[in-house]
Amino acid sequence: MKILYTGVRREGYDSRRRGMSFEYQNFYRTLEGMAGVQVVEFLFDEIVVLGKKVFREKFLEAVSREQPDAIFIFMYTDELDADTLDRVRKEFEIPLIMWFADDYWRFWNYSRYFAPHATLAVTTSIQAFRWYKKAGINNVILSQWACNTRDFYPPADDVPKDISISFIGRRKPPRVRTIQKIREAAVEVEAFGVGWPAGRLSRDELLSISARSEINLNIADRPSLFSPRVLGRIFLRKSANRIVPDFHIVQNIQAWWHFRLPHIHARPFELAGCGAFVISSYVEGMENYYIPDREMVFYRGAEELIQKVRYYLGHDDERRRIAKAGYERTIKDHTYEKRFREIFSIIFK
Repeated sequence: MKILYTGVRREGYDSRRRGMSFEYQNFYRTLEGMAGVQVVEFLFDEIVVLGKKVFREKFLEAVSREQPDAIFIFMYTDELDADTLDRVRKEFEIPLIMWFADDYWRFWNYSRYFAPHATLAVTTSIQAFRWYKKAGINNVILSQWACNTRDFYPPADDVPKDISISFIGRRKPPRVRTIQKIREAAVEVEAFGVGWPAGRLSRDELLSISARSEINLNIADRPSLFSPRVLGRIFLRKSANRIVPDFHIVQNIQAWWHFRLPHIHARPFELAGCGAFVISSYVEGMENYYIPDREMVFYRGAEELIQKVRYYLGHDDERRRIAKAGYERTIKDHTYEKRFREIFSIIFK
């Protein structure tokens, strides 16, 4: 099976300062390692040099040359337009699989306009899945983030637990408030990632921190709708690697309003795949992936979080049982290879 992979290789198209993008690390590298799959790249990054018009022509040339069995696109901005996508399906009769991220808000001003041009569109948002159906867009499936087992795995040996609680993720005001509340309750917690004093972690550092932590936190609190970065989405949008004015004000207000919705992150799947014990913000649908208090622990609000942190810090055996069960569930059901196999079973049935 030959798959033409299309997505961004470098975060924000920045080849100098940033590393590989999330989608390249998790989606392309998974396809690259799958038995029976040959993957060929055609990367969005080329648009910076070629411009949109030439990029789209080159994309169609690549489709004609490679004649893949399917095309997988991790949708980003406006690199590919509707006409180009429709030409692939009509002229080449090649299935288009399009994965949409952040549909909890992007549905309103992006995804719902592109999804109809896919053979199969994939969303990770349970709310957006309902919105697609309500809008009569029926070529959409609900999938989910997962664990890339090539990059996230348990330590080879027992590692001393010298960190009580850790949080790994970008520093944002709601996360700062949650971390502060834990500390005010006289419970030690360490934070890592962009914006925190410890800074961004490498993959190896992330594996080390998760293994050394008795409790690994996932915090899904959302930023204020009135922060400048969020308000700006009403008037601005990304176009490839640039920010440009956008005058679709009604759709943008709908997207802005839904930006407040909590959503499922990839981090809990990654941590569980490392064999770590995870306490996560509860987000609708998470119980479909991990059994609460048996495979992963969820909380609603800072007060409940503090109670659960104190409880599990004092119950080592229970914590280890849950971590083991979460790891086993991840390897069984929540790897990116598993996600791709499910998608391919639909496309090639």
